[in-house]
Amino acid sequence: MFKAFVLIRNLESGTNRLDFGDFTIRPVGLRYKELRETFSSSDVNQDDWVFEKSYSVPPPGPPGSAVGGIPNDIEDILLLFRLYKAGDIAFVKQAIMQPSGKVVVQFPYRAMNDLNSYSAIRFEFGPHECDAWRAFATDIRQRQSWDSAWFSVARRFFLYGGSTEFNPQWQEADRIVDYASALEAALVPEMDFSKRRMSRRASLLVSRDPAEQQAVLTTVKKLYDIRSSIVHGTPLADKSRTWLIENCAQIESRLRQVLVAAVQNIPAEETERRTMLAELYDPADADRGEFALQKFQEIRTDPVRQTIAGKIGKIVNG
Repeated sequence: MFKAFVLIRNLESGTNRLDFGDFTIRPVGLRYKELRETFSSSDVNQDDWVFEKSYSVPPPGPPGSAVGGIPNDIEDILLLFRLYKAGDIAFVKQAIMQPSGKVVVQFPYRAMNDLNSYSAIRFEFGPHECDAWRAFATDIRQRQSWDSAWFSVARRFFLYGGSTEFNPQWQEADRIVDYASALEAALVPEMDFSKRRMSRRASLLVSRDPAEQQAVLTTVKKLYDIRSSIVHGTPLADKSRTWLIENCAQIESRLRQVLVAAVQNIPAEETERRTMLAELYDPADADRGEFALQKFQEIRTDPVRQTIAGKIGKIVNG
């Protein structure tokens, strides 16, 4: 029997036991000395939580792994908690006890670490939600795109974002870059019109209600604008910092809404995915024409302008 232990923070619950059937989450409490030995770390506190799950046979994993695919299963569970509702639940440390009694401790990595282990954005979860979470997790795992190539990229950036600090007041907003990358990986396989495609497809994917669509579109566009400022080396402006602080809950909620709708509805196969997304929204020829004209007007030298104009003329005239 293998047994997995995960140290959890940022979880808030009015109970001393969350039972999900095949695993439990409980406060560390007076077990902190025992668990410090399990995790080979003194950074285990009485007010932390511990996840425990037993495996009679570990799921398939990488060749030669001493614990099979248990770490992958645990990451899936973290992902499903984060997709289920907003809140910075953090899986801080992971240890797996083999049948021999030997404990294998996994080193921290980008999805599972203590960088955001004391976030102000708590993950509130009550015992009455366990069944709802299990139904949600079962549904998502059974979707055809759960194991797709595109979702593997989207989920990675979503996990990265939720595992980093978020404090716009002090320019700590890298999470926004990861969140925008997750949305782009899910919704924009093309290489152009990224913001337009992402925002419109997101809004149409999650709802048929115009007001709801507009709320999603506005949030995603603003998210993408701030992402672009960050990656192009521009510090957050006061207006952007204020917007992020005031709309933090909206960002977290809308992001999850879109990613869940994406994995539930977008095909796994790439050609089918591209077709479905293009049918959902694609720039019109007028949009492409305006973009081409704008780029043509940016040409600074007359010889190059005339050469390009000639090439366009030949295309137009056949």
